[in-house]
Amino acid sequence: FKTNEPYAAGDGTSSIIFLKLIPGDKKSVLVVGCGEGQEVVWLNQHGFKAIGLTNNPKEAESGLKKFGVKIYVNDMHEFQIPTKFDAIFASNVLEHSVAPFLALLHWRKLLKPNGWLILVMPSKEWLSEYYHFSVLTHSQTKDLLYKAGFELLAGPEMKPKISYNGGDIFYDLGRGWGHHDGYVAVKTALPKEKFMRGESHQSPKRNSPNKLIRSIL
Repeated sequence: FKTNEPYAAGDGTSSIIFLKLIPGDKKSVLVVGCGEGQEVVWLNQHGFKAIGLTNNPKEAESGLKKFGVKIYVNDMHEFQIPTKFDAIFASNVLEHSVAPFLALLHWRKLLKPNGWLILVMPSKEWLSEYYHFSVLTHSQTKDLLYKAGFELLAGPEMKPKISYNGGDIFYDLGRGWGHHDGYVAVKTALPKEKFMRGESHQSPKRNSPNKLIRSIL
């Protein structure tokens, strides 16, 4: 997918600004949708132990030849590995999913307790692209992260709870291409059922949505 995006992962600015959000103590990193592995290379050059994931065998083969990096080939909703990670980095990936909530739930399973997710999403200018199915608003992204068992540490329109370490959560693509937004979230417990905003009365008992979530987990 990344060959269709408005930047290359190794161009030195657009992806590094988000990679820098990963703190140095989060050593093991899974890069979801890594393309040929440029982001994996950068992380390994900066003291991390990173591996990549792509659904394209040609990208994995090319990454191994060019950079010597380990890239697994699998679907982002199904990838299984015995290892748990300190952090997951997913830049311009979730919008390709037809089921972003299920993708987030699956990624959560791959994280250690208190593991971090660094998520990069495109702006509304990319909504009409045929290969994008889930270009979400800020509020939709935050809501999905919460429902999937993540606590937001930094993101658009909020006071950050962490240091950016020289990175940022915003990158302007220029040339009418819109921008990218970064979200940093930590794995936490799945939310307990409670009435959402707008509900003013006791609803009838119904099957718990968390039963479905836990069956997936």
